[in-house]
Amino acid sequence: MWLKHYKLNENEQKLVNMSNKEFDKYMMENYPEMFVLRTYQENQKIVLPMNFGFGIGPGWQHVLDNLCKKLKVIYDLTGIVCVFTQIKEKFGSARFYMRTDTKNATIEEKCHKEVVGIIEDLVDMYEEYTNYVCEELGTNVNPEDKVQTGSWMYGMSVEGYEKMLKEGKSFTDIDHRIEMAKDDVIRKKKLREIKDDIYCFSLEQLEELSKSIDKIIPKK
Repeated sequence: MWLKHYKLNENEQKLVNMSNKEFDKYMMENYPEMFVLRTYQENQKIVLPMNFGFGIGPGWQHVLDNLCKKLKVIYDLTGIVCVFTQIKEKFGSARFYMRTDTKNATIEEKCHKEVVGIIEDLVDMYEEYTNYVCEELGTNVNPEDKVQTGSWMYGMSVEGYEKMLKEGKSFTDIDHRIEMAKDDVIRKKKLREIKDDIYCFSLEQLEELSKSIDKIIPKK
C-alpha cells in the first residue's frame, strides 16, 4: 500500500478540506443506514462511542468515504448493512469498529455469511490503508515515518503534524515539538539503514551499533 506517487483527486481533496461539522453532515446524508448510532436516540439509556462523532483527522475522511461507497453498493444489492459503532485513531492508524445487520436482507439466508465476510474484509483493508495515509493531509506516507513524540504515535507525516500544531495553536512550544518530530523521523530512517533487526546481534556488534547511533543522533 506504499504508493510513492499517490495524489489526491478533486473529490478526495474536497473531503480532506471539510471541517468536522461539514464531514459529519455529509456522511449522515449519504450513508444514514451505516450511522444510525451517530445520533443520540430518545429513550437511549447510555451514551455510545459513535454519539461523539468521527474521531479521525481530515486526512482520513476520504478513506472512510471510499469505504462507505463500497459498503453502500453491498447494502443496495443485498440489504445487509454495516453499522459503525465507533470510529477513531489508535496507534497511528484508524479503527473502524462495526457490526452487520441482516434483518432487512434481500438475499437467501445461506448467503448472509459470505456477504458479511466481504464487509469485514473491506473494513479491515481500509483500516490497514490508513496506516499509509497522513491523518492530517490525506496524502501517502510511509508508516515507518509517521511522527512519534515520547510514547504517543501520531497517524501523520511531519508535514501533517506541523500543520496540525500550527492550526490548533494549543501548545506554546510548537517549534520545539516540530523539531523533535523531525529528529525522530531522521533517527528512525538512520537506524533502518544500519540494521533492520538488532535482536540477532552479538555483544560486539551491539557495541559497534551503539557507537554508530551516537554519531547519528544530534546532541541537544
